[in-house]
Amino acid sequence: MRRFIFTAMCIAAATGANAHDWYEDRIDPLTKFKCCGGSDCRAIPSSSVRSRIDGGYIYLPHNFIIPKDRVQDSPDGQYHICENTYVITNQLYLRCFFAPRVKISLLPSR
Repeated sequence: MRRFIFTAMCIAAATGANAHDWYEDRIDPLTKFKCCGGSDCRAIPSSSVRSRIDGGYIYLPHNFIIPKDRVQDSPDGQYHICENTYVITNQLYLRCFFAPRVKISLLPSR
């Protein structure tokens, strides 16, 4: 039984560590900077994001205005943000932003 519990804990730890590995290979399309790793990036609730009419977004907690050309497709259908702080000013800045793909129907509404 102990072996089973230990194995289950190892699998859970490995799964959690790999859950956000996809951030590390991503690059902001405008700045060309790396998004970094799981410590700088995280999923955010949709309630903290507002769509803009120009296709961009506003991240409400920090009032980041994210232009359309910096928005990347989210691989899991959730919003994600990567942010860091400037060393000198200790001010937050946006590294990368991911949004669920917008689904548009070409069928006329009834």
